[in-house]
Amino acid sequence: MTDIRKPLSRRVVDVLTRIELGFAGVMLLVILVLVFTQAAQRYTSFEGVAWTGEISRFGLAWMTFSVAGVLITLRGHIALEVVDTLPAPRLIRVVQVASLVIVAIIAIGLTMEAWGLVQTQGALRSPVLGMPMSWVYIPVLTGMVSTIIRSLFAAFMIAKHGPILPAAELTPDIVEDHA
Repeated sequence: MTDIRKPLSRRVVDVLTRIELGFAGVMLLVILVLVFTQAAQRYTSFEGVAWTGEISRFGLAWMTFSVAGVLITLRGHIALEVVDTLPAPRLIRVVQVASLVIVAIIAIGLTMEAWGLVQTQGALRSPVLGMPMSWVYIPVLTGMVSTIIRSLFAAFMIAKHGPILPAAELTPDIVEDHA
């Protein structure tokens, strides 16, 4: 029986992906429960819990930005998939690499802004919970760092090994790179 194991780098990426998706899943569940709680509070005589809206809003931002990098790895980001169907592997490679580099550049800008907010917003507190606002931007920062790393790595791999083609479109005419 042969032991076929993934390389260490792939296992690390898989673990990080699971952690990021797990966090996003928890945030989605928190948002769902808190929004239902808010809806129920409207129709009961109980006093409302003010922090439910605040955590719901923060949770939406945390969920959105925390999985941005995962979308790169799973090819779930916005892409020019029309180009993937062209019978020109070099063009496909250039477009895929360029789109990933553009994503990385934008993520670098967002990372710099998130880092600035983490450093400068500690004195401000959220209105209801009194949580330091710098904490609100930590998941945004980690999500954007993940996006930078994953998009640059994917761009490097595509530049080195060729474009990633849709599974349904794998035909010998498309796969061949006439160098």
